[in-house]
Amino acid sequence: MSDLARARLVLSNGRGGRAWVVWCGLLVAAFIGGAAAGHFYWQQRLGPLQQQGEALKELAPLRQGIEQARLLQRVADGRSQELERQVDALNQRLRECQEELTFFRKAHDGKH
Repeated sequence: MSDLARARLVLSNGRGGRAWVVWCGLLVAAFIGGAAAGHFYWQQRLGPLQQQGEALKELAPLRQGIEQARLLQRVADGRSQELERQVDALNQRLRECQEELTFFRKAHDGKH
């Protein structure tokens, strides 16, 4: 048997250092390429959504205006209903007064 303690151990033959650098370079290039491809992909996917978001920001004042118009419409409807109620009450009072007037006229004409 040979003496293993005295055997010469060679870990690399010298070319391994260059291959390691090449592999690291390829790995970095692949990482950068993947990141760039992902960036362009998401930019294309999110571009229309960003435009829609900007359009929605422009619509916000219009939505507020619509909501204010709806509130004003509700107030106007409430006022209209109140005025109709008052008109109905005045018409009822007018009918009562006309009935009283008719009664007094008949009573006055009956005496003569």
